[in-house]
Amino acid sequence: MSQRKEMLMKNIEYIGFDDLNGRPGFQMAMYKTPAGKYYIYTASFRHNGWNIIDVTEPASPRNVKWLDGPNPYGNEAASTPKIQIADGLMITAHGGTMKELHGTEPGMPFWGGITVWSLEDPENPQELGKFECKGGAGVHRFCYPGGRYVYVTGNAENFNGFILRIVDIEDPSAPKEVGRWWADEQFMGNKAGDAARYGSAEALHSPFLHACLYKDEILYMAYANKGMILLDVKDKTAPRMIGCLPMNPPFGGGAAGAPCHSIMPLGDRPYMVVTTEGERPRYFCNEAEDGLFKKIVTQPMNMIGIAEITDPANPSLVSVFPYPEVPEGYTHGTNFNIVDGVRIPFGPHNIFDAIHGEVYEHRDDRVYCCHFGAGLRIYDVSDPFVPKEIAYFMPPDPEKLLFDNPTHDLVPGPQVAITEDVLVDDRGFIYLDTFMDGLYIVRYTGDDK
Repeated sequence: MSQRKEMLMKNIEYIGFDDLNGRPGFQMAMYKTPAGKYYIYTASFRHNGWNIIDVTEPASPRNVKWLDGPNPYGNEAASTPKIQIADGLMITAHGGTMKELHGTEPGMPFWGGITVWSLEDPENPQELGKFECKGGAGVHRFCYPGGRYVYVTGNAENFNGFILRIVDIEDPSAPKEVGRWWADEQFMGNKAGDAARYGSAEALHSPFLHACLYKDEILYMAYANKGMILLDVKDKTAPRMIGCLPMNPPFGGGAAGAPCHSIMPLGDRPYMVVTTEGERPRYFCNEAEDGLFKKIVTQPMNMIGIAEITDPANPSLVSVFPYPEVPEGYTHGTNFNIVDGVRIPFGPHNIFDAIHGEVYEHRDDRVYCCHFGAGLRIYDVSDPFVPKEIAYFMPPDPEKLLFDNPTHDLVPGPQVAITEDVLVDDRGFIYLDTFMDGLYIVRYTGDDK
């Protein structure tokens, strides 16, 4: 199939672009200064640090600089995958990388945990304090709604996979854990053996907390191989499960990413968005015979859905989103499950789930999703039983790989554009970053309500 050089879009207009210094972004966060300047901070999938971009003028973003992350071991194992901002504080995640996604060898030392920064000077964040999470991969995700507590998806000694660790940052120079929660199977105690290696097939098929969101003393948790869990966190020292919606099987799993990936309450409505995770087409090919990303024969369906939580103790799946529209001009096949003749574990990735902070758009009738190789998809969920796709944006296929391993077999599959994360600001501008490219800024142009 030929490389696609044009953007494909529906009900979207292109606004601007930044190349992120050749260091692709992963999760993003925004900050608006008291004077009304807008900044985006991009965590990094592969590199150790953050891009800082002034997007006050979205058509002409200004890349302020690349800020290096801490790397006490001086190797390539350090990763800074996630970031959140609230109350003038920037919280960053720190963990280790893995061969299958980053090209680094297992066992390389790294520092894992979260770091708290001040954004008093938004172009020069100042480190205030750290909280360490030992074992496994450190920290992958977390939720910081502002205030005193950070809800961390982190590793802990004697536990297998990520668990919930509630961290008090009242004194940001000395963060401390005040509570935790885990699935029973994760506690290793006196069990023999080591925890499953991050990213391994064993780890992906064992329980682990992937993502969480806090709202009104309830923590909404995407708990892989357990389900979508609602947790009462009024008492931070003793969280209590309210209800659980099992998700995999039948959805998710296989050679895809987290079998339960994201969860988001829809404002004050009695519904929540739930997702499983697909995977990047570039990791799969028909020639591979072994390894995590081997040739795919069959895969379970990945999905975005809506669950009703009128009775929080008994959440129920009430709808599944439609398959993304395949636009005219798409050059890699007739669907997104078979790309350039390669079978892909297709499905969604990150949704716009920044439910806290005045800098963001807040509405309960719309869902934005970076759908990996299918690009950005926007859905109308005003009727939760009938979600409808209303817009899409697919960036052009990048002309080169921005990272790989020396043998050039880390990303052997279809060389297509892949979207990773999405934000929407209070002006209606949409920001999405990409796996092997930069930051795209677009705007929805369809009929609005």
